[in-house]
Amino acid sequence: MDDGIIDVNRHVIQLLFRVFAITACLVFAPFTAFLYGNREFVTIGNIWRYPIVATMIAVLCGVCVAAIYGRLWGTRITLICGWGVFALFLYRNVEGMVERYLPFLNVPAELLWILLLLVGVTAITQLAERSTFLTPILLFSLTLSVLPLAQYWYVGQNAGSGLREGFATTSEDVWPVKPDIYYLILDGLARTDVFESIYGFDFKSFDEVLRREGFVIADRALAAHPMTWLSVPAVLDQEYQAVPGPRGRPATHATTDRIMSGNSQTHEELVAQGYRFVTATEGGGPFCDLSLSPVRDLTTCLVQGNSIDAAIRLEFAKLTPLHGLANRGLLPSVLSRWLAAEDLRWTSENTTGRTFLVDDLLRTVALAQGENMGAPVFVLAHMLHPHPPFTLDSECGPSSHPGFRPSVDAWDDLVGLRMGAECTQKQVLQLISEVDRDAVIVLQSDHGPGRGLLRDGKHVQNVPIEDLWTRASVYSAVRLPERCRYSVPDTYAGINTFPVVFNCLSGGDLTFEPARSLWAWYEGREVRDVTNRLRAYEDSLMPSS
Repeated sequence: MDDGIIDVNRHVIQLLFRVFAITACLVFAPFTAFLYGNREFVTIGNIWRYPIVATMIAVLCGVCVAAIYGRLWGTRITLICGWGVFALFLYRNVEGMVERYLPFLNVPAELLWILLLLVGVTAITQLAERSTFLTPILLFSLTLSVLPLAQYWYVGQNAGSGLREGFATTSEDVWPVKPDIYYLILDGLARTDVFESIYGFDFKSFDEVLRREGFVIADRALAAHPMTWLSVPAVLDQEYQAVPGPRGRPATHATTDRIMSGNSQTHEELVAQGYRFVTATEGGGPFCDLSLSPVRDLTTCLVQGNSIDAAIRLEFAKLTPLHGLANRGLLPSVLSRWLAAEDLRWTSENTTGRTFLVDDLLRTVALAQGENMGAPVFVLAHMLHPHPPFTLDSECGPSSHPGFRPSVDAWDDLVGLRMGAECTQKQVLQLISEVDRDAVIVLQSDHGPGRGLLRDGKHVQNVPIEDLWTRASVYSAVRLPERCRYSVPDTYAGINTFPVVFNCLSGGDLTFEPARSLWAWYEGREVRDVTNRLRAYEDSLMPSS
């Protein structure tokens, strides 16, 4: 009899061990995958709290239920909690799979994700204590959680150094002058005429100051594409990333991420001229994912004031359906604020999450110049000051204005929109006043603000022209040596951005491809050329003679 009791106890202990191990592995798997995928700027120290706390909550829920309803229900609830966390992070994968492989079903990705969640819950409820179910699930979840850690360790141990093949470090066509080049991506900043026509904001005085400083302003500039992950790579790689026809827009960000990290035509030409690179960005992302970059040993990165905790939490939220629910106001405000990392953002009391400003950028540039013995630098600064959520006031301090929403889609926050633009202008003028007078400076937004029915951008023909024009028009200005300023067209932007600059510096005499605006959106793969539609609308706004 005692032997029977011992066997039962051993069986129970083994069962509980497998249940807790499966739960922990299911919870940890999404986080270890995120760690490996973002290994260049995320460490274990940045994320370890999230899976540990989530595992403890799942186990605690199971223990509490077991104490009230018995071991079987405790086992079920523990496993369901682990599966729930795992399934939350499957949401974007399901969405991507539906978009890429199953568009013909015309079934919302949300519905398929809910069905997948319910299938898992049903299986756990029916099979929670069967070893034939638990053993393969344990092996599966253990592999998913441990394999990325092994890859993370291996890459860390075997990370190579040096310039990757493909980028020559010298060029037969040596530029007679090699000034520092500043490329400020003013994310979401509207063109001056768009600000005036759509929002009633008068920023013409800013343009006047720039012109006195030697800038040429392209007052008919259009984005190559209406989204950052396509428009900036088009600029850097000097070719469109999405084109009408069978090719459509890219299915994933893999190629465009590599371009933004430095694997671009622009970077290749600059490497051949002996340039070094400084990149400043908020929240890391592909701009500073140097594992993708052939110029990683030539690049100095500034990432959101060297603090990315808020960005990591936001990225976690975006991987789940919780982000969309928070943006739609369907979650408790406390949870929405936590998901938006408000507690980690810059306030008058908390400077941990302070965004980078021009002072920070110029200090980083000075450091890079000192380390590289005076080599010319190419500075890329991805400035989110004019993009929601509008966390900065007009003086570039932390904002707490009425109507603030912690959402990247809060374009209807017009108070924040104006303050973000004013802060951006002050930062630009400060940079102009402090850098070398001979430096080339490119000021360019990657797209304009979102407005109105833009969310239906999948069917661009249904988007009102005012909303389309607001998004597709970009602020674009450049300061080149005086001898070249006459050659800058009023459509200067997109794929011609750096060919114009390099043609000037090399003394060449190139002709440039006519600028086009090729519309591609988050939903669907279709690409449409909307250039003529936009030009016709602009012409209609011109005063009749």
